[in-house]
Amino acid sequence: MQSEKPSPLASKWVLIAFGLVAVGLVALQAGSTLGGDLRGNDDMMRMQQVRDLLSGERGWYDVSQRRLLTPEGGEMHWSRLPDLFIAAIIFLLQPLIGTRMAEGVAATLWPMMQLGWILAMVAICLKRLGATLSGQMAGMFFLATSFALFNLLPGRVDHHGLGLALTLTGFAALLSPIRNARSAFIGGACVPVMLSVAIENLPAAAFLIAGFSIAWIVRGGIEAGRLRIFGATLVVAALLTYVFDAPGAQGVRAVCDAYGQSHFVALLVGGAGLFVIATAAPSADTWRLRLALITVAGAVALATFIAINSSCLGNPYAGVLDDVRTGWLSGVGEARNAAAVFVDDATQAVFYFGFGLAGVIAALVCLLRAPDGLRLARSFLLAFCLLGFAVSLWQLRAAMMSHAFAAIAGGLLTGFVFHHWRENRGGHAALVLVLVVLLASPAGWRLPGLLLPETKDETHTADYDCTSTAALAQVAAAPSMVVFTPIDLGAPLIYHTPHYAMAAPYHRNVHALARTLNIYTGPVSRAREKMSRSGATHLLYCPGLNEMAAYAERAPNGFAAALESGNLPNWLVPTTSEDNRTGDPVLYSIVFDRN
Repeated sequence: MQSEKPSPLASKWVLIAFGLVAVGLVALQAGSTLGGDLRGNDDMMRMQQVRDLLSGERGWYDVSQRRLLTPEGGEMHWSRLPDLFIAAIIFLLQPLIGTRMAEGVAATLWPMMQLGWILAMVAICLKRLGATLSGQMAGMFFLATSFALFNLLPGRVDHHGLGLALTLTGFAALLSPIRNARSAFIGGACVPVMLSVAIENLPAAAFLIAGFSIAWIVRGGIEAGRLRIFGATLVVAALLTYVFDAPGAQGVRAVCDAYGQSHFVALLVGGAGLFVIATAAPSADTWRLRLALITVAGAVALATFIAINSSCLGNPYAGVLDDVRTGWLSGVGEARNAAAVFVDDATQAVFYFGFGLAGVIAALVCLLRAPDGLRLARSFLLAFCLLGFAVSLWQLRAAMMSHAFAAIAGGLLTGFVFHHWRENRGGHAALVLVLVVLLASPAGWRLPGLLLPETKDETHTADYDCTSTAALAQVAAAPSMVVFTPIDLGAPLIYHTPHYAMAAPYHRNVHALARTLNIYTGPVSRAREKMSRSGATHLLYCPGLNEMAAYAERAPNGFAAALESGNLPNWLVPTTSEDNRTGDPVLYSIVFDRN
């Protein structure tokens, strides 16, 4: 375990081949995506947003969904940047292969491009951390078998993959041993773009800013030029993303769940502060003076952030109504905390959090064994591993970042142990290698799920399909209508059909979510009246939907319970007879002149 030299330049072709094989194997899962089926609600809504953009129905700065008929007007908070890449692929291919096939190809190519990008960044980061070739390959393999892969599969076109790619690109720039203008420019550009893509990237963006600042505090004058360019790039990139990314500079953007005015101004002030410090005092005499200067710049930036919108320091879901929080948000998979994940499925929780914790330990071991020139770089790795793991304990969505950095740390450690085994051979070295591979890889943390009995609820195991192209084909063939759906069927209805939905799982539309919860858990006698006030003319029902089962369990005498038991009111009339029905969803007309 003595050699910690980076792999030779010639090894890049081995890594490229390894990455291409990994991308190719993942691409084999593209069958259903090419047919029009995407992975989840956000992916379907993202593709519909792209359609609206290409058709001209919605401009660049308008990301509201016109077929989501909520009291809030279908308000969304999404960036247009992911749309740009998807729309470009569709625009280029649709004259050749048709719109639907072009969408399927785009929904396959875009995640594959991000996967290749991320694997490349993992390899670069590992090289700059002093990994051997075997360590680089191990890290790439660990990434490709971790939870991070879920957001890089064909059909995953939402923003999560792009956010991770930008995070790792910024991290690779931070680790650059050359410390040139290019690394400063790349790092400075990644930070505002990360925030614009999704505000969930805020912790990683803050750590990148802190990383470039700490590098100057520790190294002094040799980092001054890079810090100066990093600060200037922050200012310019923050302005460009604020003006040109949706929802754009439409007055005061006093929002906390997206890249808003408070984030924008804080980046301007912070970036300007770093530029001024690196220009006026590039070789401040002591690290204490440099720390004091950076602290002042950070405090001023934080003060402006608080002065503009202090509420952004609190819970990003603070505006969600209490009944929506308990009835919907608590059941959103990626928004669960560690305790909820362990209650739902302990073996999956071991995988999510065990591998993240293993990454922290691997990063710590590598830091303790670091030569002088790599101590700061490996300190940054440990910091990001700790950040990802800590945030994942609060919200599972951060497990993607946690696993990505754990893959880097695990690959780094595995490479050293593999080299030690090659040099020494013997049973002891082999045993150490096996143990490290088991504990530092995602596969090792999946073993409990294979060896232990299932712990998740198995009460609703019927194999129903209500969200695919085939399942909704008959519903899609009907003339345009306004449909009342469960929350989780709103996005599939909008994506697969020409119809209008009354609710979908997006937290800005809290009144629509509250209305849906109220109707499904309320009495049958009031359901029709409340639906009539919403403007719905039809109801879409899916047997076996977990959401409906949860409503029925919560309110045994409610409307959802009646639907689940088949005790239908006479004012719900199936639009297609049971003999002629295809697929699992059932579309009912709401008849308003029946008792």
